[in-house]
Amino acid sequence: MDIPTSPLDEKEPEQDTFPLEPRYHPIHKLPRKIFDFLASSRLAMVLLVTILACCIAGVTVWREVEAGRVIFATIWFNAILVLLVVNVACCFFGRIWGRRVTVISFGMILFHLSFVAILLGVVYNSMFYFRGKIRLTEGEVLPSSVPQSYDWFDNGKFFNFARLRGETTLIKMHSGYKVDGDDKRAAYEVAVGEGADRTQGIMFITQKLSHHRVDYFNDREGYSLLLTLSDKFGRYIYGGFMPLQSIKKLDGSYRYAIGYTGDGKVIEEATLFPAPPEKPLVTVKVEYNLSPFTERGGDIKYIVYPLDQNGSSDHKKPLAEGKAPIGGQFAVGEYLMSAEEVRYWVGMSVRYEPGKPIVLTSLWVALAGMIITTIGRIFRGRESVKVSDS
Repeated sequence: MDIPTSPLDEKEPEQDTFPLEPRYHPIHKLPRKIFDFLASSRLAMVLLVTILACCIAGVTVWREVEAGRVIFATIWFNAILVLLVVNVACCFFGRIWGRRVTVISFGMILFHLSFVAILLGVVYNSMFYFRGKIRLTEGEVLPSSVPQSYDWFDNGKFFNFARLRGETTLIKMHSGYKVDGDDKRAAYEVAVGEGADRTQGIMFITQKLSHHRVDYFNDREGYSLLLTLSDKFGRYIYGGFMPLQSIKKLDGSYRYAIGYTGDGKVIEEATLFPAPPEKPLVTVKVEYNLSPFTERGGDIKYIVYPLDQNGSSDHKKPLAEGKAPIGGQFAVGEYLMSAEEVRYWVGMSVRYEPGKPIVLTSLWVALAGMIITTIGRIFRGRESVKVSDS
């Protein structure tokens, strides 16, 4: 007799395969999938090829400041570097996790940790760095945190000019400066900072000045004239320092004249005088002829042009042209012009690179890791030889 069965007693066909896997919710597998993706060799290859292509473009298509702005200092490029760091960490440390630590593996751990730190240091530096050129005449003071104080600067996306708080002062330039009998040619006495938080020192070709991890390096120097304008009664109307550029002549000597540097060349150009924001009255070109007998002595060659209707220099006919000694007066129509004194101007390279110590320290740690790994393999090789001999 057939016994009726309840639907509850019926079993579904066995569809499981062996070995059986725990039936986790799909979301529980998500972390594993993410880890496998981050540790994959395919991801590493894609990242390395992308970084290589960016580096090639950065030295061929774009260069220097433009390469940093378009590629190396961008958030997306540094995000790729961070992803490579994560890939290396997951790939290496995922394989050694849970294994016994030996001398060889300890050296490899140090090496890979330092590699990760180097990449992170590079990313940190490219996001927060600052590089600039500041130029001062002896006795001049410029606010360090104002972008207009710099002839040129480049900075990372997250750099804050407040880090350059205080002032930069060129106290004096020392020519023929000597240290333990060695001639350093020129040395700059510079002060950086404000109030009690102020650093003052001497910097020359092999010695920098540092203030709160901001480094100042000597770059170049030149002459600067204190040019004044007065009325016919000798009453001062305006005065300002005019930096002169060094222009190399065919015989190897130099001329010192007003101008600016463009495309690697010195371009001479008449300068508005008085300088804006004051109302200009004329444009002037000056050339300083050094005295072979007196330091900071010599004479000045002047070429003064009137202004046209647009307020620009009218080069058709000079208003006045001639020479006068340092401290002497030169007549320009109803005005008197004079180069009262000669001072040095100094150009300094300013650098803030917060990731640099991380990179340098990591390089030493990487070297230590390689040495430890090499020593471990040497000893392991000797032990294996002893075992085979016995």
